[in-house]
Amino acid sequence: MDFIEKFRSALRIPTWPGAQGSQDEDVQAPLLRFQELLAEQFPAFNKVSERWVLSPYSVVYRWPGREAADKDAVLFLAHYDVVPAETEKWSVDPFGAVMKGGFIYGRGSLDMKNILINLMEAAENLCAEGWKPKQDIWFAFGGDEERTGLLGAMKTAEWFNGRGQRFSWILDEGTPIAEDQIKGIDSPLALVSVAEKGYLSLKLSVAQEPGHASRPPKVQAAAVLGRALCRIARKPFPFRLTATVETFFKQVSPLMPGVQGFVMRHARALGPLFFKAAASSPSIVSMLRTTVAMTQLEGSAADNVLPSQVDAVINLRLLHPWTVETATDFIVRAINDKRVQVSIYGLATNPVAESRDYRQHGWPEIQAAMKEAWPDIPVLPFIMIATTDSRHYQNLTNSIFRFSPYKLDPVEMGGVHGHDERISVENLQKGLVFYTTLLRSL
Repeated sequence: MDFIEKFRSALRIPTWPGAQGSQDEDVQAPLLRFQELLAEQFPAFNKVSERWVLSPYSVVYRWPGREAADKDAVLFLAHYDVVPAETEKWSVDPFGAVMKGGFIYGRGSLDMKNILINLMEAAENLCAEGWKPKQDIWFAFGGDEERTGLLGAMKTAEWFNGRGQRFSWILDEGTPIAEDQIKGIDSPLALVSVAEKGYLSLKLSVAQEPGHASRPPKVQAAAVLGRALCRIARKPFPFRLTATVETFFKQVSPLMPGVQGFVMRHARALGPLFFKAAASSPSIVSMLRTTVAMTQLEGSAADNVLPSQVDAVINLRLLHPWTVETATDFIVRAINDKRVQVSIYGLATNPVAESRDYRQHGWPEIQAAMKEAWPDIPVLPFIMIATTDSRHYQNLTNSIFRFSPYKLDPVEMGGVHGHDERISVENLQKGLVFYTTLLRSL
């Protein structure tokens, strides 16, 4: 079976993990089927590697190196679960792996079965040649990244920690080769994230006596909650220029015209003036401050019943050095109302700052692989404003990179978690060149 058909087979498995921690056989069966697909379709790699199936949500491979030194081991991360698809809003079957117009359509084609299958095919081809890496190469694939990785990445990281395993560097999914995505820049940019923002959702709750809607109290819980949300909106987190973002602005400034390039190049010196100019761009603001998104509201189940409690959920992406604790305190102080109870909602993680020596381990290899796959595209350090499984592994290494070696325009990026998710055959082929070159360098 050729590489493209292997990829299409992977897309046809609807690996949605369902509710977090579900033991339902119908939920776990697709995840297990995907693990078996990896064993069946990549025989040369499976023959030379060690394999551990830790659960339906985790499978790990070790590719032994010629000079097996734990300190030089490298870890590649990927996940095989996907988000649900609203079938009626797609132009094709989201799990049909339909090919048309040079693209392959399917849920997970960009997030992120593309990387996983590219990695496995690159390893398969190298093993078939009889090639062996110098150091140990590990693959850790998770089945619940879209549900925070509690059973996949988190358990796998604990498993590695129990073995005393450490890594020279780690590569996970991340920012892509951006094409026409940054205003004022015509050339594509390979954005390799060396830092990651933290993740925090907070639940705001206000209680009141339930009852008939014909007898509302003078002060209603929804009004108290609404005022709290308005106060949060009026008091955003302060701007901050991190080292990673400053480096990115300086390196990208020669590609920007006139005043825009000057402003980017002198962001720190301009200080408040720069932040004022940047405030009009949500994409730039997300790199410069902890953001707050108001995502959920809940009240009464009926239109004529007063709710006993109203709730709102806000989602924060934490910019270093904000932590879960300090950001929660900031929100509580912004609300300044004891009637509003604030609690952490779901899994929360602190930011992952860049390592000081990231350019020494991993970065040169990524640059070389990019030069082979996508010549003449500049490679720039960036910050991951979303979250990845790699955050669970931060105690196992000093250098984590988050990068997807695919050239994506805004339309293609819109397919990630959206409708008609697709990847071009060219991108898949370029990805195979990238990962083959990267693995061969180890």
